[in-house]
Amino acid sequence: MKKIKNIVGLVVALLLVFTMSCNDSYLDQKPLSTLSPENTFVNESGLQTALDAALKGIFNQWNGDAGDLQFDAAMGDYITAGKTDNPSMPTVDMRLYCTPQTDYTGEMRGIRRIYDQDYQQIKNANTVIDNIDIPDWAGGANDPNRNDLLGRAYFVRSFFYMQLTMGYGNTAFPLNVVAEARQDFKAFYMQGIWDQMITDLEWAEQWVKSKSELPIGQPPVDAVRILLAKYYMMNLRFADAENMMNKVIDGGQSRLFTQADVDASGVKTVLVGNNENPFTGELIPGFDCEQTADPVNLLFDNENSQKVNNVEGIYTIVNTSFVDGSQGRSARPRAWGPNFVSTNKGVKAPPTGTVTGMNIVQDDVTKQMHKFGRGQGFSRTTNYGQYDLWRGIDGEGEMDRQDYRHKRGNWFDMDMMVYDNPDLQEVAPEWYLQPAQLWYNDVLLCEDSIRCWFGYPLYKFWAHNYEDQVKRQDGGKQNMYILRIAEAYLIRAEARFWQDNNSGAAEDLNIIRERANAIEMYTAGDVQTMGIGAILDERARELYGEEYRHFELVRISVIFAKSGKTCYNGNTYSVSGDDIEKSLSASNFYYDRMMEKNNFFRDNVSWSTYPTTKYTMDPKHIFWPIFEDYIVGNVGAILNQTTGYDGAESNIEPLTHVVQPAGVPNVDPMVAIGEVGGE
Repeated sequence: MKKIKNIVGLVVALLLVFTMSCNDSYLDQKPLSTLSPENTFVNESGLQTALDAALKGIFNQWNGDAGDLQFDAAMGDYITAGKTDNPSMPTVDMRLYCTPQTDYTGEMRGIRRIYDQDYQQIKNANTVIDNIDIPDWAGGANDPNRNDLLGRAYFVRSFFYMQLTMGYGNTAFPLNVVAEARQDFKAFYMQGIWDQMITDLEWAEQWVKSKSELPIGQPPVDAVRILLAKYYMMNLRFADAENMMNKVIDGGQSRLFTQADVDASGVKTVLVGNNENPFTGELIPGFDCEQTADPVNLLFDNENSQKVNNVEGIYTIVNTSFVDGSQGRSARPRAWGPNFVSTNKGVKAPPTGTVTGMNIVQDDVTKQMHKFGRGQGFSRTTNYGQYDLWRGIDGEGEMDRQDYRHKRGNWFDMDMMVYDNPDLQEVAPEWYLQPAQLWYNDVLLCEDSIRCWFGYPLYKFWAHNYEDQVKRQDGGKQNMYILRIAEAYLIRAEARFWQDNNSGAAEDLNIIRERANAIEMYTAGDVQTMGIGAILDERARELYGEEYRHFELVRISVIFAKSGKTCYNGNTYSVSGDDIEKSLSASNFYYDRMMEKNNFFRDNVSWSTYPTTKYTMDPKHIFWPIFEDYIVGNVGAILNQTTGYDGAESNIEPLTHVVQPAGVPNVDPMVAIGEVGGE
């Protein structure tokens, strides 16, 4: 039965609810009600419920253990997958395990989950779009509430189709709720998908309300503009993308949070970590986590609903401790931070490196775990992310610890911890409560440095555990920025770069760097020399843990291939014919960037835990395979496998979408072009 199930996420069951009647025969069952669109979506709140389900899908990518945001970022250049206890993880030895047959279900399983869940959320968005005219709107087709809701549904659908095309290339393209079992889906060229998303977002940009007019948690018009700008750039409409960002930056709904805001707040210090045992109040030995407040650590402070009210936020989601309806803990230090409590080749103490250095017991006894959180190292920084990004703007200058984003205490360094294993008081008392170190007298004190020894921007992820797993302090509930205005400056810098406006690009980059108190500033000459690398570097510094890095690198790869612009690495890329997926799978900027910046993939680094496991990648891995079961179950037509993977030899030419007008429910794209019959 597993082989004939429908594509997960593309099929929705219509449920009929029956009850037994009270007449003479209990066998005479009559329907009491039907859960149908006509009586479910009778008003705005009914449709909003469907949209909220889709928005919850975005939240799920950010919150909790090893979410899909982290997975995608770990397929990028400044962090990489670090979970060294499962060698079959398809994000490491990609040549061996990144296949359509791999049914990996552990942490960092985004290759399969993103495909599945994105279609689930597209279904929810399509539910709103299909049924938008069931309510009796006071203003008809021009009702502002109708069109605001419809526009936000377009945003959600476009958000997930961006992910699907950046992740898998040409893909199935349902624009309606699938109301009955279908097994005849075919892939569409992704260019037509982008064209439809642009049409929808342009319409949404005219109708979606501003941040001040919407409840927190709903994407406002500036979120629409940011997404639209990214689509514009893939269609080489760089001036239009810049204009969208001008609207965001000059619109007055959001602005950068600066030192003036810190001064006005009266906040003097921010806790980035814990100084006191959360159970007893006892002072935790070691580094003082109480940092002088600055525009970076206060921007991400989780106390007192600061993020919800911060002027920089554009699209923010709420998840507050001790509030009914809130979701599970963020677990972000757990997922993104080093596993310094591992007993398997983890942090050992001098002088011999044979005794575990850290107190690994999860209880209420004061320990470093309470101070910095129990990390699991599901991803880790690359040398580029940990070192090169902070050595000036070109990676060759002095290490910038003045930059608030890399300031010690905001940024976690391993030697901020002290050895606190109680056993050391007997076997090596001179090292008890001394700072951790990687080497001692040529003895490596942490064999699994991939998972257990690295730095990262703790200020981005820290949230006290107040309700559950208090003993771990691995990331309590927290509000999160999905989009903030800093990214608008970075997108405008990119749009200006593509138009050869290097001075304008440098100006936008420096606005971000000045706020961060960075030592060096960009010149137009720097941008000309570094090219898109300057924008990517600053995005990495500013948006670590906030951007889908792999998707961004794929998007930029599309631009290079379609434009033919020479890259800073001297290479040019191109598209042959209509199939962008096939062209990029052979040669692309993403792969070249990974070989340049991700030392793990470039050097085929092996694991100390499983020495035969090593990081491998080929150009085709710009896109991921579709899980074979989804394709096999589509028995009524050939659903293409991603280029280069097993099964792709049976691919057929993708379909070309004909763009449909926005503002009204869609026609099934396959019906619209006569590929299948309609009702």
